[in-house]
Amino acid sequence: MLSLKNIGTVTGSTLHDELHHKSVYSLSGAAVLFVFLLRGCFDNEVVVNGQKLDGATIGWNASLVAFHIVAIAGMFVGILLGMRVLRRDRTDGTVVAILSRPVRRIEYLIGKCCGIWCIAYGLTLILHATVYIIMLMKTGGRIGFFLPASFLVSLNVLFAVLIVVLLAQVIPDIAAALLAAAIWLVGYISDTVYMALQTETAKNIMEQMQKSDAPLALWRIIWPKMTALQYYGVARIKDAPFHIPGPVHPAFNVGLYVLLAFFLLHLHFSREELR
Repeated sequence: MLSLKNIGTVTGSTLHDELHHKSVYSLSGAAVLFVFLLRGCFDNEVVVNGQKLDGATIGWNASLVAFHIVAIAGMFVGILLGMRVLRRDRTDGTVVAILSRPVRRIEYLIGKCCGIWCIAYGLTLILHATVYIIMLMKTGGRIGFFLPASFLVSLNVLFAVLIVVLLAQVIPDIAAALLAAAIWLVGYISDTVYMALQTETAKNIMEQMQKSDAPLALWRIIWPKMTALQYYGVARIKDAPFHIPGPVHPAFNVGLYVLLAFFLLHLHFSREELR
């Protein structure tokens, strides 16, 4: 039986340690400043194809772009914070000190990963909430699914944290971070191309090329659907139809990878000799 008290203690100590780094606050300040620059989008008017777009329309679309940027930034914050968290504890003897108490290894892992996830997704949620508030103040209208969509992408942040912590156990920290970023990048390209092909213009082009019935490659179906999950969240915000890239929903896909990553991490860590 897992001890929530032990997990909470490890999580709290992780938060305390990570929040002492000035880089966390510098990064957070820069991110908040970037989001506040969105306010200017609501005050401008542009002409596109002879049609005049008001500030609310521009700001609405800018908010959706910001949703993606913030979600991606949250994953990379998780990668940067998670790539050295266990190795640093080994170096300074923290892990041995913690496990010398009645704390199980799985409780330690859960607490460390939860602590990093809380910081990375906490920043993501704050920025998403800031975008929501700006939109609300500028237009007076609500974006019904904006914050629930943010909760969905918390799965992406958790997976990013777990995969980089796992990879950092077997390869150097920087290589682990780059490989974790590469996993996201491959999925981003694959899912973005898929979503682009679902537009009417792309479908017409594909029909003319007689390739509209080409099956989706298996690797693209089983690859972590982090970007597809973001697109699903935006589709819900816009109340628009969403075409799932494969038979499995992106949330279920990422959730399975979260469980798999943690299982492999615990399997490796439980067999490791600590000194």
